[in-house]
Amino acid sequence: MRQLLFCYDIFQRYPVMVAIGAVALLTTLGYAVIIPILPLYLKENLGFSASLIGLIFGAYAAAETLAKTPLGFVSDRGGRRSVIITGLLLCFPVPYLMTLPRHPVSLALLQMVNGAGVAAFWPALAALTADIVAVERRAQAMTVFNMSYLIGLGFGPALGTFVNHAAGSNTAAFYLASAFLAGAAMIGVLFLPRPGEKTAPVPAEETAGDKMVYALETGTPNGLTLETAGGDNAAAQGQALVPAGPGPDAWEGLKALLRQPVLGVMLLVSLLQQFGAGFLAPIFVLYGREQVGFTQAEIGRILLFPALTIALLAIPLGRIADAIGKSRAARCAFLAAALAIFLMPGAKHPLSWQFLVAVLGLAYVTGAPAWTALASMAAPPGRQGAAIAAIGTMQSLGFILGPGVGGFLYDRVAPAAPFYGCALFLVVCFLLASLLVSEKRIDKTVA
Repeated sequence: MRQLLFCYDIFQRYPVMVAIGAVALLTTLGYAVIIPILPLYLKENLGFSASLIGLIFGAYAAAETLAKTPLGFVSDRGGRRSVIITGLLLCFPVPYLMTLPRHPVSLALLQMVNGAGVAAFWPALAALTADIVAVERRAQAMTVFNMSYLIGLGFGPALGTFVNHAAGSNTAAFYLASAFLAGAAMIGVLFLPRPGEKTAPVPAEETAGDKMVYALETGTPNGLTLETAGGDNAAAQGQALVPAGPGPDAWEGLKALLRQPVLGVMLLVSLLQQFGAGFLAPIFVLYGREQVGFTQAEIGRILLFPALTIALLAIPLGRIADAIGKSRAARCAFLAAALAIFLMPGAKHPLSWQFLVAVLGLAYVTGAPAWTALASMAAPPGRQGAAIAAIGTMQSLGFILGPGVGGFLYDRVAPAAPFYGCALFLVVCFLLASLLVSEKRIDKTVA
């Protein structure tokens, strides 16, 4: 409820945030509706192997990761609006175009265009918010991003499977995705502020919300991070939004941060965690369809219940680290996710999968904010933003490599092998975090 009040307050003061929130929501829906559909389409319609599907997923991740930092610099120099709209215009025809070619190279190239488009508009959209919103309101404004992202990512996959089931086709969700992205582009063209256009807040009397302390939301979509001013009061002091990606500055910062003992372990854990998670990207829905026999409607219901659960519990669970400790929350998340993924191949009923997917989602919304907060604590003074950006860089690298390996395991070892491999990597992450990452170790290192 507090998140909704935060959004209402920021919309009242900055009406342009309505357009920004709508662009963020429609864009996320545009990608999320085809998350479970793309592997099915590539396998059932085009006959691609899981190994090839994994490489196509990796092409998207590589393009997004490599383009993010350079395009962030372009938005600094050429203007946010033009970069945002260019990214959206690049992306909106891609889902439709993916239903036309039959060659894997063509599809990989389209995925790379998709990744570059995402790299263009997400950082620029966040930076535009930082340009518009007063310093003391930026953390509050990020609530709009987080809610738009969670809603779109939570409900999009279920919506895509329901649309395909209703249409009796594996391509209907692609058309819907293009429609969502076209709508986002149209709103951007019509309502995002042009360079030099005034976006002063609507005058309003002081409300109770003005007296609240707006906590920094630690999880931001698509690898964006907050370059903090330093210290625990960074949210009150204000932040500048920067893209996380392997540009020259990111790599130089990464080398320096690797010399920090606890942070170096965290960077390794982040790489391993996302590498293992990438195993499931190309095969998760394929396994449910081919090995368990779920219909697309059943897959949609499997994804919908966890989405509702996460939407209801994301905010309180995101703050649970304050109660039990950040390192403990992260360890619990690793262990719960590992157990859920390990049990999935043996689960044959939709209700079992619903429960296990819900556990995965809740582990994410519990562990991700805690892990990000730990990274900021472990960073040297004045390098908190660089530390969080480095975490994003390592996660991106892991996700570039993971899908190809997951597809290979599915094809060449056993369909259940990617699940067991992912669970194993998460157990390793749990052990490393348990032995080498804690608030006490961080305090000793930083001191």
